[in-house]
Amino acid sequence: MRRLTLAAGIAGIAAIGLFVWLSQGGDLKQTVKNPQEILGKMKSVLSGKSSEDELDPALLAEKIREGNSLIRQSRLLLLHNMGPISAEVLQIIQTPTQSFRATGKYWQAPQSKSRLLVEMEIEKASGRILQVSNGQVIWSVREITSEADQAARAEKSKSEKSDNDKDDTEKHQNRLQIERVDLQRLSDFAKATGVDETGSQFAREMHSGLPGLLSSLEARMDFRAVKQVSINQQSCIVLEGEWKADIPENQLEDGFAVKVFQQSRPDLVRLFIRESDLFPMRYLCLKQHPDRSGYYAQLAMELTEVTQLPNLDPSMFNYRPPDEQVPNDITHEYLSRIATYGKAPDAVVK
Repeated sequence: MRRLTLAAGIAGIAAIGLFVWLSQGGDLKQTVKNPQEILGKMKSVLSGKSSEDELDPALLAEKIREGNSLIRQSRLLLLHNMGPISAEVLQIIQTPTQSFRATGKYWQAPQSKSRLLVEMEIEKASGRILQVSNGQVIWSVREITSEADQAARAEKSKSEKSDNDKDDTEKHQNRLQIERVDLQRLSDFAKATGVDETGSQFAREMHSGLPGLLSSLEARMDFRAVKQVSINQQSCIVLEGEWKADIPENQLEDGFAVKVFQQSRPDLVRLFIRESDLFPMRYLCLKQHPDRSGYYAQLAMELTEVTQLPNLDPSMFNYRPPDEQVPNDITHEYLSRIATYGKAPDAVVK
């Protein structure tokens, strides 16, 4: 039980990396700027006197404006200026005392289609996280399987079903979580209530994959460029983000939920953006170490072997849950949040 709980917790931390959702807007193409124009401004800011100038509020505000702009343009370029891609995913998840490794694959296609599969093994348990979006529905699947589960399945396949099969199935289902979000309902509600569909807050509810990650960061954090580095001989700008504002505790009814949020959320985020096309190559969630000075990376995610493809099979962006599994439709949770973004404060979520 302890191993399964640990694996589930680690899977939850890994989900911070890419399991976020955003929006598609056809008019956003007009707001995509020339990447080199943005980078030119960014480099001029980086070339300044960083240590002394940090004390200048005007310069710091300029750095934040440029950093936030770069995050936004990276997201818009991913959504509107990039064809089908595939990439290998490496995630390193850390606690103050332990480290775990997860690997996976990411695919993305136009019309807000994406697929992410991440798998890991912890002692005698394995975890699997799948997120699939076809632009109409987002599916999120989390599964924890122990060595005992695998042995029980093998034994069951050799014998006829017994009276305990139902109990075994229920135990397995408790380790399999499937959630769905109906994007069409979100879009219809936003139009009916006057929500700004070009904003990052709405966007983070509607998209998945890398655009979803970027819109979530854009909505909740302020970024500034801190340095230039090379990753696999490719020049990257490093952006560092801090929270815009704490989430009010009165928005979390459960005191335990407040404590978990405060303990798990990162203190800083660093994003490594490739200069040539503003593609996000590396993502770090940093937490202040409880026992010594400095930070440790709760989550480090890196994308490698990023490949432009002529096309992708549309069926890979569809998902069908097992017949015996009833998905948890969490669309209403998204509608409740979107209601707070709209121009009509008295809108009723149905």
